[in-house]
Amino acid sequence: MEEEELIKMRKLLELQRKMLKETSKQKLQVSTVKRDFTSSYEILKEYLTPKAKEILEHAMRQYPSVAKYVVEELARLVLNGRIKEPLNGYTIFHIFQELGYPVRLPTRIVVKRKGETKDLASYLKERIGEEK
Repeated sequence: MEEEELIKMRKLLELQRKMLKETSKQKLQVSTVKRDFTSSYEILKEYLTPKAKEILEHAMRQYPSVAKYVVEELARLVLNGRIKEPLNGYTIFHIFQELGYPVRLPTRIVVKRKGETKDLASYLKERIGEEK
């Protein structure tokens, strides 16, 4: 009887080792699978606020290769469960800043007067037109 129990224990141990090996292989595959940029962006898109998407688009235009790498790495972190909360614009901006790639964002100067909001160029045109 002891011999039968030993055989059962060995088989059980073999099965456990096999299962552990398979699960570790699966985890390794998830983290090392190379995805194309579009699938990585689709994964990441759900974790970006609207401002973060805007900043990432500007970064993609200015630094395409770096932005591609950043998107793939952030998507990997999302898949591994390291990123659980949405990323805001400041975070995305700061990531590129820390990497040494400052993202230049378009700036607008607006003038608010009498309940109207106008950009500076149109306001100045109107003021010059009034003076003539």
